[in-house]
Amino acid sequence: MSFNISDLKDRINAKVHNSINKLVDVDGLIIEAGNNLLLDVDAPSTIRVTQLSNGLYDAVYSYACPADLKEDKMISVIPQNPLNQTPANNYNATYSKEFDLRKEPGALSVEDNSTIRTLRASGIGLRAGVTLNDSNSLTTNGTWAATSNATNLAVDTINFVSGNASLKFDLSASGSTGYIENSTMQSVDLTDYVNTGSAFVYVYIPSITTITSISLRWGSDSSNYYSATATTTQDATSFVVGWNLLRFDWNGATTTGTPVNTAIDYARVTFAYNGTATPSCRVDNIVFRLPAIANLRYYSNYLYRSVAGTWLEQPTSTDDSDIINLDTTGFNMLVAECGYLASQELAGEDSSFDVDFFRKERDRVWGQYKTNNKSQALKRREPYYRAYVRHKR
Repeated sequence: MSFNISDLKDRINAKVHNSINKLVDVDGLIIEAGNNLLLDVDAPSTIRVTQLSNGLYDAVYSYACPADLKEDKMISVIPQNPLNQTPANNYNATYSKEFDLRKEPGALSVEDNSTIRTLRASGIGLRAGVTLNDSNSLTTNGTWAATSNATNLAVDTINFVSGNASLKFDLSASGSTGYIENSTMQSVDLTDYVNTGSAFVYVYIPSITTITSISLRWGSDSSNYYSATATTTQDATSFVVGWNLLRFDWNGATTTGTPVNTAIDYARVTFAYNGTATPSCRVDNIVFRLPAIANLRYYSNYLYRSVAGTWLEQPTSTDDSDIINLDTTGFNMLVAECGYLASQELAGEDSSFDVDFFRKERDRVWGQYKTNNKSQALKRREPYYRAYVRHKR
């Protein structure tokens, strides 16, 4: 049985002696009660399963986090193939520091940075990617050249992400795009990646107010290639000043000419900008990877949904038909909390009795519910002991 906001208001009214109209903001009270419930209870009816954006990739550790993930209440990562859901394919939650230090296969973490949430995941048994160009040299694998409005191309051995260097260049004030290009690389066979794989490129953006997008071309020459554009990072967040990992999906890329997929030896990375001179842009490590499609099972902090099925963080103030994502016993918890808050606000002649009654009723109902519905959320853990290894100097 499902319950909506109208049902909840009827129950609140009955509990407070037909005095619901005396409450200053009944909708706000319902939201507060729902938030209190979410803080203390992991209700099975709020569990959701969603596909991780485009899957998990080898050596890629940041992914788009579900907008409604409740704190870090993850339950499991589920491979697309149910036969792969074995004890050997088990994921565990850990702390951000532990994740960054070790990135052990099967590790999960949620990172918060300036109100932006990112899911950190280290996949299990993922297929290694194919490097098109490691961007460590101007001439080791073909010759890189800066053209259009990109100038001063050089190798940077100080600021890089992969290998031992990156490619650094400036954007002049005379245009709106600048790119670096290599058409003489050793060819690689990317047949297995056509329309299924993605290209990953690290780019260093010195100014998010001037750089608007990054494009990648890959193909068999400058007349036969695929192209795609990125305006966000791999984890679906906005560009930041510094290094950004970008993903360019083959599926949906634009095809120009007739690229030879068995002999990809051409690449161009283009920075689109607003015409302002921008020094010290960088590119590092162009790699193609295949995804492992997987779903994330987690607790949602969206306690409501519309009649159309859209999950909501808060009920629509003008529509009491929104459904509450709680079963019968869960609904009783919300009624008890609403009654407790309402009795405090009304402060009538029976308020002392009502407050005490609803406090006891809430504690009883919530306690029994949590006993019957243990949280399935992964608990963060870190090793108690690791062997110390002395490194030779």
